[in-house]
Amino acid sequence: MARKLLYQTLKDKGNSHIVRRDGPYPCNWDNSWLGEGYYYWDTFINNAHWWGVNRYGAKYFICEAYCNYDTENCLDLVGTTEHLLQFSSAVDLMKSKRLVNNKTTVSRILNYMKHTIGVLKHQAVRAYGINTISQNNPDYNEFNYKLVFEIGKQQYLDYRPAIQICIFDKFGLGLNNYNLIYPHEYNEDYMA
Repeated sequence: MARKLLYQTLKDKGNSHIVRRDGPYPCNWDNSWLGEGYYYWDTFINNAHWWGVNRYGAKYFICEAYCNYDTENCLDLVGTTEHLLQFSSAVDLMKSKRLVNNKTTVSRILNYMKHTIGVLKHQAVRAYGINTISQNNPDYNEFNYKLVFEIGKQQYLDYRPAIQICIFDKFGLGLNNYNLIYPHEYNEDYMA
């Protein structure tokens, strides 16, 4: 089990005291990528800033927290090939039942795994949204962490990938030390 640093980006509504007291907050969007839960950016704070700038403009909070990460409790669709095979098997099963079409989302597959066939018993899901920060985004250069392997070729290494973790319950994965860290004036530990 590893201690993992996470970041949650929220709209700054001038309610820093409430965020500190009541956080973390669930994502309640109908189109949330990984289903219902509490969304965090994994390890790289630049992704939390990118989301804040693109979603909320100049008025956003970033809260950090830690979790106890292991692949027994988190379905890891980033680096655990066995979990990718399990996800792929669910897609194949849904295809065999004609439940997949060109509008099928990752969230729908995860929901099927969790509620219909009962194989998603994890506390969280971890995924890398490829092209989350697209080159067509006006803030691309500020948040570009890609290096090519060969000059003139398209293949690249994203060395600060936009990995998200969706924790299904508020304090799943032993989430702890939830703290408002940005803007710095709200961070109790910040020294100007």
